[in-house]
Amino acid sequence: MNSPEEKTVAVGWVRAIVAAAEKGGADHDGLLAQAGLSSLPADPLARIPLDGVVRLWRAAVALTEDQSFGLHMGHAVEPGSFNVVAYTLLSSASLREALGHMQQFQRLISDGARLQLVEQNGFAWLVYHPVEATLPFSPQQVEAVLACAVRLGKWIVGTEFQPQRVCLTHVQIGALTEYRRVLDGEPEFQAPFNALGLPSALLDKPLPARNPELCQLHGSLARRQLSSLTNAISWKQRVATVLPHLLAQGTLQKEQVATMLGITPRVLQNRLAEEGSSYLAQLDEVRHRLALEYIADPLLTLGQIAVLLNFSDASAFYRAFRRWTGKVPGEYRQQLQKSS
Repeated sequence: MNSPEEKTVAVGWVRAIVAAAEKGGADHDGLLAQAGLSSLPADPLARIPLDGVVRLWRAAVALTEDQSFGLHMGHAVEPGSFNVVAYTLLSSASLREALGHMQQFQRLISDGARLQLVEQNGFAWLVYHPVEATLPFSPQQVEAVLACAVRLGKWIVGTEFQPQRVCLTHVQIGALTEYRRVLDGEPEFQAPFNALGLPSALLDKPLPARNPELCQLHGSLARRQLSSLTNAISWKQRVATVLPHLLAQGTLQKEQVATMLGITPRVLQNRLAEEGSSYLAQLDEVRHRLALEYIADPLLTLGQIAVLLNFSDASAFYRAFRRWTGKVPGEYRQQLQKSS
Protein backbone atom coordinates (compact mmCIF):
# COMPACT_ATOMS: atom_id res chain seq x y z
CA MET A 1 0.00 0.00 0.00
CA ASN A 2 1.26 3.49 -0.84
CA SER A 3 2.29 5.76 2.01
CA PRO A 4 0.72 9.26 2.01
CA GLU A 5 3.62 10.95 0.24
CA GLU A 6 3.37 8.42 -2.60
CA LYS A 7 -0.12 9.52 -3.67
CA THR A 8 0.07 11.41 -6.96
CA VAL A 9 -2.14 12.99 -9.62
CA ALA A 10 -1.75 12.92 -13.41
CA VAL A 11 -0.35 16.18 -14.77
CA GLY A 12 -3.25 16.42 -17.28
CA TRP A 13 -5.74 16.93 -14.43
CA VAL A 14 -3.38 19.42 -12.78
CA ARG A 15 -3.04 21.40 -16.00
CA ALA A 16 -6.84 21.58 -16.22
CA ILE A 17 -6.93 23.12 -12.72
CA VAL A 18 -4.29 25.69 -13.72
CA ALA A 19 -6.11 26.53 -16.98
CA ALA A 20 -9.39 27.10 -15.14
CA ALA A 21 -7.66 29.27 -12.54
CA GLU A 22 -5.99 31.38 -15.24
CA LYS A 23 -9.35 31.80 -16.95
CA GLY A 24 -10.66 33.02 -13.60
CA GLY A 25 -7.95 35.69 -13.42
CA ALA A 26 -5.14 33.94 -11.51
CA ASP A 27 -1.54 34.55 -12.54
CA HIS A 28 0.18 31.33 -13.68
CA ASP A 29 3.48 31.82 -11.84
CA GLY A 30 1.82 33.25 -8.75
CA LEU A 31 -0.59 30.32 -8.63
CA LEU A 32 2.17 27.71 -8.79
CA ALA A 33 4.31 29.62 -6.30
CA GLN A 34 1.47 29.84 -3.78
CA ALA A 35 0.92 26.09 -4.21
CA GLY A 36 4.62 25.39 -3.63
CA LEU A 37 5.10 24.07 -7.19
CA SER A 38 7.98 25.55 -9.18
CA SER A 39 6.67 24.30 -12.56
CA LEU A 40 4.70 21.53 -14.26
CA PRO A 41 6.60 18.88 -16.24
CA ALA A 42 6.05 18.68 -19.99
CA ASP A 43 5.76 14.88 -19.99
CA PRO A 44 2.02 14.08 -20.44
CA LEU A 45 2.45 10.98 -18.25
CA ALA A 46 4.14 12.87 -15.40
CA ARG A 47 2.64 12.83 -11.90
CA ILE A 48 2.31 15.55 -9.27
CA PRO A 49 2.20 14.81 -5.50
CA LEU A 50 -1.38 14.81 -4.19
CA ASP A 51 -0.67 17.24 -1.35
CA GLY A 52 0.82 19.67 -3.88
CA VAL A 53 -2.43 19.46 -5.85
CA VAL A 54 -4.46 20.15 -2.70
CA ARG A 55 -2.38 23.28 -2.15
CA LEU A 56 -2.98 24.20 -5.80
CA TRP A 57 -6.75 23.94 -5.26
CA ARG A 58 -6.58 26.21 -2.23
CA ALA A 59 -4.47 28.75 -4.13
CA ALA A 60 -6.82 28.66 -7.13
CA VAL A 61 -9.89 29.36 -5.00
CA ALA A 62 -8.11 32.17 -3.16
CA LEU A 63 -6.70 33.85 -6.28
CA THR A 64 -9.89 33.59 -8.36
CA GLU A 65 -12.10 34.51 -5.40
CA ASP A 66 -14.61 32.07 -6.88
CA GLN A 67 -16.39 29.79 -4.41
CA SER A 68 -17.81 27.88 -7.41
CA PHE A 69 -14.34 27.31 -8.85
CA GLY A 70 -14.63 23.52 -8.51
CA LEU A 71 -17.86 23.47 -10.50
CA HIS A 72 -16.39 25.71 -13.17
CA MET A 73 -13.17 23.72 -13.43
CA GLY A 74 -14.94 20.34 -13.67
CA HIS A 75 -17.42 21.68 -16.23
CA ALA A 76 -14.56 22.97 -18.44
CA VAL A 77 -12.41 19.82 -18.38
CA GLU A 78 -11.62 18.42 -21.84
CA PRO A 79 -11.53 14.63 -22.34
CA GLY A 80 -7.88 14.91 -23.41
CA SER A 81 -7.00 15.68 -19.79
CA PHE A 82 -7.64 11.99 -19.08
CA ASN A 83 -5.41 10.71 -21.87
CA VAL A 84 -6.11 7.11 -22.89
CA VAL A 85 -8.70 6.59 -20.13
CA ALA A 86 -11.18 8.93 -21.83
CA TYR A 87 -11.02 7.07 -25.14
CA THR A 88 -11.45 3.73 -23.38
CA LEU A 89 -14.66 5.07 -21.84
CA LEU A 90 -15.93 6.52 -25.11
CA SER A 91 -15.47 3.27 -27.06
CA SER A 92 -17.05 1.07 -24.36
CA ALA A 93 -20.19 -0.90 -25.21
CA SER A 94 -22.31 0.54 -22.38
CA LEU A 95 -22.18 2.99 -19.51
CA ARG A 96 -21.82 0.03 -17.13
CA GLU A 97 -18.72 -1.14 -19.00
CA ALA A 98 -17.37 2.42 -19.16
CA LEU A 99 -17.75 2.85 -15.38
CA GLY A 100 -15.99 -0.47 -14.87
CA HIS A 101 -13.08 0.82 -16.94
CA MET A 102 -13.10 4.07 -14.97
CA GLN A 103 -12.80 2.14 -11.72
CA GLN A 104 -10.04 -0.04 -13.16
CA PHE A 105 -7.96 2.85 -14.51
CA GLN A 106 -8.78 5.51 -11.87
CA ARG A 107 -5.15 5.62 -10.69
CA LEU A 108 -4.04 6.87 -14.11
CA ILE A 109 -5.93 10.07 -13.32
CA SER A 110 -5.45 10.38 -9.56
CA ASP A 111 -4.65 8.44 -6.41
CA GLY A 112 -7.01 10.83 -4.62
CA ALA A 113 -10.27 9.07 -5.45
CA ARG A 114 -12.14 5.81 -5.26
CA LEU A 115 -15.27 5.37 -7.39
CA GLN A 116 -18.06 2.99 -6.47
CA LEU A 117 -21.14 1.91 -8.41
CA VAL A 118 -24.12 0.99 -6.20
CA GLU A 119 -27.50 -0.09 -7.60
CA GLN A 120 -30.48 0.36 -5.32
CA ASN A 121 -34.23 0.90 -5.82
CA GLY A 122 -33.96 1.63 -9.54
CA PHE A 123 -31.02 3.97 -9.04
CA ALA A 124 -27.42 3.54 -10.11
CA TRP A 125 -25.36 5.56 -7.68
CA LEU A 126 -21.92 6.68 -8.84
CA VAL A 127 -20.29 7.36 -5.48
CA TYR A 128 -17.06 9.36 -5.10
CA HIS A 129 -14.91 8.61 -2.06
CA PRO A 130 -12.06 11.14 -1.57
CA VAL A 131 -8.73 9.50 -0.70
CA GLU A 132 -6.51 12.08 1.01
CA ALA A 133 -2.77 12.07 1.65
CA THR A 134 -1.90 14.34 4.59
CA LEU A 135 -3.88 17.48 3.65
CA PRO A 136 -7.71 17.50 3.73
CA PHE A 137 -9.48 18.15 0.43
CA SER A 138 -11.40 21.35 -0.14
CA PRO A 139 -15.13 21.11 -1.03
CA GLN A 140 -14.25 22.60 -4.42
CA GLN A 141 -12.25 19.45 -5.23
CA VAL A 142 -15.29 17.27 -4.57
CA GLU A 143 -17.52 19.51 -6.66
CA ALA A 144 -15.01 19.41 -9.53
CA VAL A 145 -15.11 15.60 -9.60
CA LEU A 146 -18.92 15.49 -9.76
CA ALA A 147 -19.05 18.28 -12.35
CA CYS A 148 -16.46 16.45 -14.42
CA ALA A 149 -18.44 13.21 -14.09
CA VAL A 150 -21.50 14.97 -15.53
CA ARG A 151 -19.46 16.41 -18.40
CA LEU A 152 -17.86 13.05 -19.20
CA GLY A 153 -21.22 11.32 -18.91
CA LYS A 154 -22.76 13.61 -21.51
CA TRP A 155 -19.68 13.18 -23.72
CA ILE A 156 -19.96 9.39 -23.56
CA VAL A 157 -23.73 8.84 -23.40
CA GLY A 158 -25.22 12.02 -24.85
CA THR A 159 -28.03 14.22 -23.55
CA GLU A 160 -29.70 11.23 -21.89
CA PHE A 161 -27.09 11.45 -19.15
CA GLN A 162 -28.97 13.59 -16.65
CA PRO A 163 -28.57 12.94 -12.91
CA GLN A 164 -31.85 12.49 -11.08
CA ARG A 165 -30.11 13.08 -7.76
CA VAL A 166 -26.92 14.97 -6.86
CA CYS A 167 -25.56 14.42 -3.33
CA LEU A 168 -22.79 16.40 -1.61
CA THR A 169 -21.53 15.82 1.93
CA HIS A 170 -20.61 19.47 2.52
CA VAL A 171 -22.72 22.60 2.92
CA GLN A 172 -23.57 24.90 0.03
CA ILE A 173 -20.57 27.13 -0.78
CA GLY A 174 -21.55 28.73 -4.09
CA ALA A 175 -24.60 30.03 -5.93
CA LEU A 176 -27.44 27.51 -6.18
CA THR A 177 -27.99 28.47 -9.82
CA GLU A 178 -24.45 27.33 -10.64
CA TYR A 179 -24.97 23.95 -8.96
CA ARG A 180 -28.13 23.41 -11.02
CA ARG A 181 -26.55 24.58 -14.27
CA VAL A 182 -23.30 22.60 -14.02
CA LEU A 183 -24.54 19.44 -12.30
CA ASP A 184 -27.77 19.38 -14.31
CA GLY A 185 -29.79 18.53 -11.22
CA GLU A 186 -30.97 19.73 -7.82
CA PRO A 187 -28.11 19.44 -5.26
CA GLU A 188 -28.69 17.79 -1.89
CA PHE A 189 -26.22 19.22 0.65
CA GLN A 190 -24.89 17.57 3.82
CA ALA A 191 -25.80 14.19 2.33
CA PRO A 192 -24.22 10.97 3.69
CA PHE A 193 -22.08 10.56 0.55
CA ASN A 194 -20.92 12.36 -2.61
CA ALA A 195 -22.72 10.84 -5.58
CA LEU A 196 -24.72 11.13 -8.76
CA GLY A 197 -27.97 9.12 -8.98
CA LEU A 198 -28.96 7.83 -12.42
CA PRO A 199 -31.73 5.52 -13.66
CA SER A 200 -30.40 1.95 -13.55
CA ALA A 201 -31.77 1.35 -17.06
CA LEU A 202 -29.23 3.83 -18.43
CA LEU A 203 -26.33 1.56 -17.47
CA ASP A 204 -26.94 -1.03 -20.17
CA LYS A 205 -28.05 1.11 -23.10
CA PRO A 206 -25.58 0.79 -26.02
CA LEU A 207 -23.27 3.80 -26.28
CA PRO A 208 -23.27 5.87 -29.51
CA ALA A 209 -19.51 5.53 -30.15
CA ARG A 210 -19.10 1.91 -28.97
CA ASN A 211 -16.29 0.12 -30.77
CA PRO A 212 -15.02 -3.18 -29.31
CA GLU A 213 -11.74 -3.15 -31.27
CA LEU A 214 -10.85 0.40 -30.26
CA CYS A 215 -11.92 -0.25 -26.69
CA GLN A 216 -9.63 -3.28 -26.51
CA LEU A 217 -6.75 -1.27 -28.00
CA HIS A 218 -7.19 1.67 -25.61
CA GLY A 219 -7.71 -0.67 -22.66
CA SER A 220 -4.51 -2.54 -23.45
CA LEU A 221 -2.54 0.74 -23.50
CA ALA A 222 -4.18 1.85 -20.25
CA ARG A 223 -3.24 -1.44 -18.58
CA ARG A 224 0.39 -1.01 -19.65
CA GLN A 225 0.45 2.53 -18.27
CA LEU A 226 -1.14 1.32 -15.04
CA SER A 227 1.48 -1.42 -14.72
CA SER A 228 4.27 1.10 -15.24
CA LEU A 229 2.75 3.44 -12.66
CA THR A 230 2.42 0.64 -10.11
CA ASN A 231 6.01 -0.49 -10.59
CA ALA A 232 7.67 2.93 -10.86
CA ILE A 233 7.78 3.77 -7.16
CA SER A 234 11.50 4.18 -6.63
CA TRP A 235 12.57 7.58 -5.32
CA LYS A 236 15.58 7.44 -7.60
CA GLN A 237 13.18 7.14 -10.54
CA ARG A 238 11.10 10.05 -9.25
CA VAL A 239 14.15 12.29 -8.97
CA ALA A 240 15.30 11.17 -12.42
CA THR A 241 11.91 12.20 -13.82
CA VAL A 242 11.92 15.66 -12.24
CA LEU A 243 15.57 16.65 -12.71
CA PRO A 244 15.66 17.05 -16.52
CA HIS A 245 12.84 19.61 -16.38
CA LEU A 246 14.59 21.59 -13.65
CA LEU A 247 17.99 21.44 -15.35
CA ALA A 248 16.39 22.86 -18.49
CA GLN A 249 15.15 25.78 -16.37
CA GLY A 250 18.61 26.42 -14.94
CA THR A 251 17.90 24.81 -11.58
CA LEU A 252 19.73 21.96 -9.87
CA GLN A 253 19.09 22.56 -6.18
CA LYS A 254 17.81 19.73 -4.01
CA GLU A 255 15.22 22.05 -2.48
CA GLN A 256 13.48 22.60 -5.83
CA VAL A 257 13.44 18.86 -6.56
CA ALA A 258 11.94 18.15 -3.14
CA THR A 259 9.26 20.78 -3.73
CA MET A 260 8.32 19.20 -7.05
CA LEU A 261 7.98 15.83 -5.31
CA GLY A 262 5.89 17.30 -2.50
CA ILE A 263 8.33 16.47 0.32
CA THR A 264 11.02 18.26 2.34
CA PRO A 265 14.71 18.12 1.36
CA ARG A 266 15.45 16.06 4.49
CA VAL A 267 12.78 13.49 3.60
CA LEU A 268 14.15 13.33 0.04
CA GLN A 269 17.65 12.76 1.39
CA ASN A 270 16.41 9.98 3.68
CA ARG A 271 14.39 8.26 0.94
CA LEU A 272 17.36 8.22 -1.42
CA ALA A 273 19.64 6.98 1.35
CA GLU A 274 17.25 4.07 1.95
CA GLU A 275 17.75 3.14 -1.71
CA GLY A 276 21.54 3.37 -1.40
CA SER A 277 21.83 6.67 -3.24
CA SER A 278 21.98 10.43 -2.67
CA TYR A 279 20.80 13.57 -4.40
CA LEU A 280 24.27 14.33 -5.78
CA ALA A 281 24.58 10.78 -7.11
CA GLN A 282 21.21 11.09 -8.87
CA LEU A 283 22.13 14.50 -10.28
CA ASP A 284 25.36 13.04 -11.67
CA GLU A 285 23.52 10.05 -13.15
CA VAL A 286 20.89 12.21 -14.87
CA ARG A 287 23.54 14.57 -16.24
CA HIS A 288 25.49 11.56 -17.56
CA ARG A 289 22.43 10.17 -19.35
CA LEU A 290 21.43 13.54 -20.81
CA ALA A 291 25.02 14.28 -21.88
CA LEU A 292 25.11 11.10 -23.99
CA GLU A 293 21.76 12.08 -25.58
CA TYR A 294 22.86 15.64 -26.28
CA ILE A 295 26.30 14.74 -27.61
CA ALA A 296 24.63 12.60 -30.28
CA ASP A 297 22.77 15.67 -31.58
CA PRO A 298 25.09 17.43 -34.09
CA LEU A 299 23.02 20.62 -33.87
CA LEU A 300 24.09 21.19 -30.25
CA THR A 301 27.50 22.71 -29.58
CA LEU A 302 29.52 21.47 -26.62
CA GLY A 303 29.04 24.86 -24.97
CA GLN A 304 25.28 24.59 -25.35
CA ILE A 305 25.34 21.13 -23.82
CA ALA A 306 27.26 22.46 -20.82
CA VAL A 307 24.56 25.12 -20.35
CA LEU A 308 21.69 22.61 -20.76
CA LEU A 309 23.26 20.43 -18.06
CA ASN A 310 23.71 23.48 -15.82
CA PHE A 311 27.49 23.24 -15.41
CA SER A 312 29.25 26.35 -14.16
CA ASP A 313 31.42 26.43 -17.29
CA ALA A 314 32.57 24.29 -20.23
CA SER A 315 35.66 23.01 -18.41
CA ALA A 316 33.53 21.58 -15.59
CA PHE A 317 31.44 19.76 -18.20
CA TYR A 318 34.60 18.42 -19.90
CA ARG A 319 35.95 17.05 -16.63
CA ALA A 320 32.65 15.34 -15.79
CA PHE A 321 32.36 13.87 -19.28
CA ARG A 322 35.88 12.42 -19.12
CA ARG A 323 35.03 10.87 -15.75
CA TRP A 324 31.87 9.30 -17.22
CA THR A 325 33.30 7.99 -20.49
CA GLY A 326 37.08 8.18 -20.30
CA LYS A 327 37.04 10.58 -23.27
CA VAL A 328 36.64 14.32 -23.77
CA PRO A 329 33.32 15.36 -25.42
CA GLY A 330 34.83 16.24 -28.82
CA GLU A 331 36.62 12.90 -29.12
CA TYR A 332 33.47 11.00 -28.09
CA ARG A 333 31.38 12.88 -30.68
CA GLN A 334 33.87 12.16 -33.44
CA GLN A 335 33.75 8.44 -32.67
CA LEU A 336 29.95 8.53 -32.76
CA GLN A 337 29.99 10.24 -36.17
CA LYS A 338 32.46 7.71 -37.58
CA SER A 339 30.40 4.75 -36.40
CA SER A 340 27.12 6.10 -37.79
